[in-house]
Amino acid sequence: MSGRGTFDDGRPSAEAGALVAAVTAAYRRGWQPADLVHLTRRGGECPPPLAAVAVLYQARQTRAAERAPAEWSDQLRSLAEQFPDQARLADGVPVADPRGDRLAGALVAGRSGFLGYQLSELAAEWNRLPDTTILLPPPGEWPADRAEAPEPGDGADPKMLGRIRGLLAKAERTEFAEEAETFTAKAQELMTRYAITSTLVRSRVATSRTSVHSRRFHLDNPYVTEKVHLLTSISEANRVRTVWAADLAIATAVGTRVDLQQVDLLFTSLLVQATRSMQSSAAEGRSGARTTPFRKAFLAGFAARIGQRLHEADARATEDAAADEDVPLSALMPILATTSAEVDAEFTRLFPATRRARARSVDAHGWHAGRSAADSASLSPGARPIRRGK
Repeated sequence: MSGRGTFDDGRPSAEAGALVAAVTAAYRRGWQPADLVHLTRRGGECPPPLAAVAVLYQARQTRAAERAPAEWSDQLRSLAEQFPDQARLADGVPVADPRGDRLAGALVAGRSGFLGYQLSELAAEWNRLPDTTILLPPPGEWPADRAEAPEPGDGADPKMLGRIRGLLAKAERTEFAEEAETFTAKAQELMTRYAITSTLVRSRVATSRTSVHSRRFHLDNPYVTEKVHLLTSISEANRVRTVWAADLAIATAVGTRVDLQQVDLLFTSLLVQATRSMQSSAAEGRSGARTTPFRKAFLAGFAARIGQRLHEADARATEDAAADEDVPLSALMPILATTSAEVDAEFTRLFPATRRARARSVDAHGWHAGRSAADSASLSPGARPIRRGK
């Protein structure tokens, strides 16, 4: 082969090595594995599978499986699940390949079919990324082995998370709305009570301080702005702060590890419920339900009402958890306020200059339809949906 980024007289290209180097450089500037693939997909110029290969191969070179923080490893695991063919390709290339000779051969040859110039373009795209807020230590700051720096024990119990994910998976698979609501309600109840109980347990340890973390959410079209509204409504009800980078379609959430896990699970589940209800409105022949203005307003109305209902559910769950732990509510509220203050302080440290987004006018029919759908989303086991009079 000949030409830029391909082979010529058996001499290997250096583009693959430059691409892997661009991954490492982007990490030093604050970006994470899922960020790079998301931004590649959003840019539309280079194929996301190529980004996945580069990220997963670099992870093998840096021994991320043994060294990376858990959240970093979770991103890599998710990418491997999304791009199984590319994960196998990355696993099949020896890591002792400083110039990228073997990686280039694997990328350009065989079923992958990537073109040499695509490697160069993707490397250039990543090298142009500006510095961003560092939320997790990059590979150069990892310990030789994760055991030397054990993960903090302030997350939800893995077994309980497994139960919640199982419930939400059932909710997403079923075709019956009431059954989906039951599964979602049980999952939400488990996580909310666990979050409150974890806060109480932490407060009883004199030397224990609230550990505040950050996580990025990558949002895709359509209706990105409305999805941000839903994420923000869920976050605010769970003592989590969010900031939105519209040009990147990335939201960053700041809160305790348990609360962030709750926001992540609830956002995924409620977005499924909102989408299902929106599609039902169209199937029922509701006027304008298939138009973009209606659907944007639907999601905005759903987000606003869900936020109110989650605040109400949080208040009830707090009272129930206090009763279970035999703690007066008057003693619990200052503890929760302290946690919120620490989250606010970390948010301000990470994002000292933010502004609130302006409200926009929306389709009235869609707005009210969305609020009605949010009223029908059950948030606690056994609770009946709230029905408003016609």
